[in-house]
Amino acid sequence: MSRDYSANDEINVVPNSEIMETTLSVLSKATVSIDCFFTSNFFSVVDPERLMLKLVHLQKGLKLRLISDIGMKDASFYRGFIKYFDIRHMDQIGCNIILVDGTDFLAFLSNTKNRIRLMHISDKSFVSAQLFLFDSLWKIALPFKEKIKELEYGHVKSFTNNISKPLEILGLIRRSISSSVEEILVIFSEYEVLIHSDKVGILNLLEDATSKGIKVRIIVYSENNKIKDELKALFSKNFPNVTVQYLQKALQTKMTTMIFDRRTFLDVSTAVKSNQNFEDMIGPSVYSNNEIKLNSLISIFEFLWIQSDIDNQKIIKEVYFQLFKGFNLKDETYKRNWTFGPNKQQK
Repeated sequence: MSRDYSANDEINVVPNSEIMETTLSVLSKATVSIDCFFTSNFFSVVDPERLMLKLVHLQKGLKLRLISDIGMKDASFYRGFIKYFDIRHMDQIGCNIILVDGTDFLAFLSNTKNRIRLMHISDKSFVSAQLFLFDSLWKIALPFKEKIKELEYGHVKSFTNNISKPLEILGLIRRSISSSVEEILVIFSEYEVLIHSDKVGILNLLEDATSKGIKVRIIVYSENNKIKDELKALFSKNFPNVTVQYLQKALQTKMTTMIFDRRTFLDVSTAVKSNQNFEDMIGPSVYSNNEIKLNSLISIFEFLWIQSDIDNQKIIKEVYFQLFKGFNLKDETYKRNWTFGPNKQQK
């Protein structure tokens, strides 16, 4: 295999067979940042699994940024990279480039015969100029979450679907969680439904969503303090990144409501009886993006969130005062004379 070198080894051209190893070797040198331009076909050039494993190893303490031309068919793939990269979109990215620490430049080149080569440049003045270009484009590129919203919701008309089959409802829940990019809000009017949601893996999916930067908040009604303590222990141990508030008063309707990215919602009617599984508990459901209903549900969620927080503060105060209930504390008055300025002898 031949490799071309410049006189001072600042410009190297690497053949196809060595691209992956050279890329991983250069990435291993990173101590500050990795910045990338990727086209949609980049992962036909390198092994995405090996690259991702390397990024998992390197991500701690590094600033990782990626600009790419994200299309609908690529959205699910980029969701995997959102764990490691801050991703933004720009139309018509025409090259695959990686910048490492502002000291190394990697460009993946293809000729008319579709032969791939890797150009590695370590000339600092050249790399600094490329990093300046990247920073300039980064400022005007569209954040990943905004691009996904544009792709998935931008041209969708208002819809309302009635669903009655439990397995279809369960599948919709899983798909909606997996496709969310920003926030998921959930109201469980009955704690039993939440417990069974754990058994079918829904809580695991919500925890996984938090690893992608998605904010997950859950409200659940549970008047029973023992059950509440068990739920707190469950979330603390298995789902620590999901935020939960507990309602003291029962809701008027028996529903489980899920709101995805504040753009779609799923209202699931529930009927809890003994010895049921999750599929038996759920009944007719409505999946919709109706703006009026959606805004109403969001307002209800935020009101209940505030109310549950107030209730929690009241409980803390009651416990606090109970601590001192058995003590016979004296009423005492403390006085002190405050004197400002020079002390003067009074006669």
